[in-house]
This record gives sequence, structure tokens and C-alpha cells, in this order.
Amino acid sequence: MDSIIETFHIDWKLMIAQIVNFIIVAAVLWYFAVKPIMKIMRERTEKIEKGLQDAAKIEENLKNTEETKKAEIVKAKQEAQAILEEANKTATKNKDELLDIAKKEVEKVKIRAKEEIQDAKKQMLKEIKAETAGLIVTAVEKIISQDLPESERKKMLDKTINELK
Repeated sequence: MDSIIETFHIDWKLMIAQIVNFIIVAAVLWYFAVKPIMKIMRERTEKIEKGLQDAAKIEENLKNTEETKKAEIVKAKQEAQAILEEANKTATKNKDELLDIAKKEVEKVKIRAKEEIQDAKKQMLKEIKAETAGLIVTAVEKIISQDLPESERKKMLDKTINELK
């Protein structure tokens, strides 16, 4: 080993000084350069990872929101359809009820009209009978009041009755 030291002209004192200098420079570089750079790189890595996690969460929330929105739209359409069906049922029911009421009213009006017609007919018949009776009485009085032979009275009476018919 002594021969190697002499061949390469290695000075132990210088070598130890260089090793000490290297350790000092390495420590200073480590403390003032590498350590802060590593810290900054670690912080950036954490920020990037946090950003990626947040982006994944946001994407998942967006998917959930889209699914929720679609589900709400489907639900709203179903509710709207149910409301429309119920409204149609109610409208049909109301229409049928109104038609039944209208039919009943028409039937009542018909019955009342028939009754009024019957009453008017009865009234007219009474009036006609009364008038006819009055005319017959008048005719009979005319015939009786005249001094005509029996055959002439009978002819006049028959003629008057035929005129009344």
C-alpha cells in the first residue's frame, strides 16, 4: 500500500482536508439547496396529488349530479304523466256527470212540457165543451122560440148540430 501511495503521490493530510471540505460542501449544499428543493418538490407533489384527488372527486360528484338530475327528470316526467292521467280521469268523470245531469234536466223539461200540453189540451176541451154547450143552448133557444112546424124544427136542429160538429 505504501507503493501505491508513492506511485500516485497521495498526501494523507491533503486527502483528509479534501474529504472534510467535501463533507462541509455536501452538508452546506444539502442544508441550503437540496433540502429546500426537496421540500418544494414534496409540496408541489402534494398539491398535484391533492388536485388530482379533487378532480376525481369533482368528476365523481358531476357523475352523481348528472345521474341525480336524470333521475329527477324521469321522476318529474312520471309525476307529470300521473297528474295528466288524473286530470283526464277527473275531466271524463266530470263530463259524464254533467251529461247525466243534462239528460235528467232534459227529461224533466220533456215531462213538464208533456204535462203542460196535457193540461192545455184538457183546458181547451173544457172550453170547447162549454162553448159547444152554449152554442147548443143558443140554437135550441132559437129553434124553440120560433113557431115552426115540427119537421122544420127538426131540420133546423139537425142543421145546427151539423154546423157545430
